[in-house]
Amino acid sequence: MKSGTNWLGSLLSSHETISVVGEFHWGELVSTFNQNLEQLPIYQTEPAKEKARNNFEEMIRQTIENFAEPNATLIGERTPSTIIPIPIRNVPHISIIRDGRDVLVSRAFHLYNNPGTTRLFDRIPAMKETLQNFRADPWHFQKHPEDLLCHHEMFRQSLGFWNEHLQRDELAVSLYPKLKIKFVRYEDLHRNVSKERNQLFKFLDVDPKKAAKIHGHLKPGFKEERPSAFLRKGSVGDWTNYFTKQNKEWFKEYAGNQLIQYDYETSFDW
Repeated sequence: MKSGTNWLGSLLSSHETISVVGEFHWGELVSTFNQNLEQLPIYQTEPAKEKARNNFEEMIRQTIENFAEPNATLIGERTPSTIIPIPIRNVPHISIIRDGRDVLVSRAFHLYNNPGTTRLFDRIPAMKETLQNFRADPWHFQKHPEDLLCHHEMFRQSLGFWNEHLQRDELAVSLYPKLKIKFVRYEDLHRNVSKERNQLFKFLDVDPKKAAKIHGHLKPGFKEERPSAFLRKGSVGDWTNYFTKQNKEWFKEYAGNQLIQYDYETSFDW
């Protein structure tokens, strides 16, 4: 979440043979199905499991295809979830990675713009006060940057989601060594979107020359920030505008090693 999945989907869909069609959030459904395969007596033979799995995957394929462009020969979706649980086996997966500090900033704006998507505002009364300030002035956090990430539970929970995605997608690589997986960094897309897009097309075995030019919404970021928009800013390093000394300490405590592991920092001295 908040790592450029919408942008990445649009970049892929700029190819004349590709259609990436939105978010279906199969995770919970697939997890329940996998549990049933292992636990229900009717699925105890391997042929029964395989038949059920094939039928289940075909349902997913057909559902996604119903929303795709009719001329597309390669169809995908862009739910911002971990690779595991896998909805459809033996198909390419792309995992986008972004600096967790920028993810925290982007997710915080998302929560304040969509408070109904979380229970944090019920659990943390002080967040309701911050929400009222933001509603009264959409530029509140630009004027008072220390307010955006001041609530510890929200900070810790958001960082936990980022951490989980990194760990589970790395786990997918080790559990499924034959699964076709490509990792792409949000920052690399910003740095050279044309080059990175071409590499993604090659990963998907399509001709990069059959893609549209990169312009408009396909370009990195936005010319002007829109604090109340779903696609707010799309920048790299925005965390430096909002992180306080306390925020840095929290991040280093919970995920400082991950920043080093993924080459966002070389030490804890940042």
